[in-house]
Amino acid sequence: MGTWRLHGGLIWKGDTFKENNYLDIDVTNAEDREIHLSASHLLVPGLIDFHCHIWAPGAPVAVTDTEYISSGVVASVDAGTFGYEGWENADRLWQNSQMEIRSWLSVLPEGLTIHPNPNPTKPENISLERLVETASNAGDRLYGFKVRLGQVDAKTDRALLNIARAAAEKSGLKVMVHLTGSELSIDEVVEILRPGDVLTHPYHGQKGHVLDEYGKVSTSFKDAVEKGLLLDVGQGSKHFAWKVFQQAALTEGIKPHFISSDIVRNTWKKPPVSDMSYIISRFIAGGLSRDEVFASVLNTTSRFMNLKFDYVNHVLVLQADHSEVQYSDSEGDIITGHIQYNPSIHINHGRVIFAPSSKEDCIRKTLKIK
Repeated sequence: MGTWRLHGGLIWKGDTFKENNYLDIDVTNAEDREIHLSASHLLVPGLIDFHCHIWAPGAPVAVTDTEYISSGVVASVDAGTFGYEGWENADRLWQNSQMEIRSWLSVLPEGLTIHPNPNPTKPENISLERLVETASNAGDRLYGFKVRLGQVDAKTDRALLNIARAAAEKSGLKVMVHLTGSELSIDEVVEILRPGDVLTHPYHGQKGHVLDEYGKVSTSFKDAVEKGLLLDVGQGSKHFAWKVFQQAALTEGIKPHFISSDIVRNTWKKPPVSDMSYIISRFIAGGLSRDEVFASVLNTTSRFMNLKFDYVNHVLVLQADHSEVQYSDSEGDIITGHIQYNPSIHINHGRVIFAPSSKEDCIRKTLKIK
């Protein structure tokens, strides 16, 4: 056991970064160390991913919780990897994780355990009773029901939305809608959503996007956001277009509430997704302020999850790389930035997950910290 003292850098406090004199944190698996950071280092209590896909038996599409932790993530929300046929077993496993995990229940009984899925369960074969029963047994571990639009046709999308709405009304929970590729107009989609529901992938560039025929944000979409519809980036490999984001978020001010990855096995550690520190970097490069991005990832998401993280048992140090980097979208467009944050030190639940060698210049090992 030991105490690590982190000198310098900028530490997240409230809704901004402030100068860090020093931070002491007790660790159970290392001796005392004194670490000196540069002004470009950022200290946060860990990263939170509002939209990802977490492995449990039967879901090869997903990434393990230990992999997430290895990238500096301390809490995450699984976005419908499982439906009622497998969610309870998956959640039983997730409850034992060293990462806080909550989730959305897919309205499809199979969720994403079959992916890609050429023959998703037809709406008429989905049990509303089982959706509500699963939610009623879940306590606070389920936020609501996830609908993936764009898999079959407009009729199917409409039916899935109605099932999710009915389940949400019966259970008192929310709806999350995957927008990309829907045959429905954004006007019809938002009509069925309520304040507090979540629209994920709002900045995609495929059919069913949020811009009207004049290239402006749809009036009905804007009205829904003003009334309380929540927006989740859900980056993914196919769900984001810089031109839509620039028009909607930067020009018209319809910014995301949640900045998230939508990581799956095929995008783990690969652009344009990679991991959460990469996601943070790309949105700073893309035009949001550093404070806006970290407030979304840390504050907004933790409030939604009703979780509180401090620096007693958790700290993640991010090191800035100001080399030129190209951030691509799903449509082939690229922006060039000069910021990429990389995890340098991670302490989770009082255990050192990773840290640079004591031989490196920024670290000085001491026998005792007073």
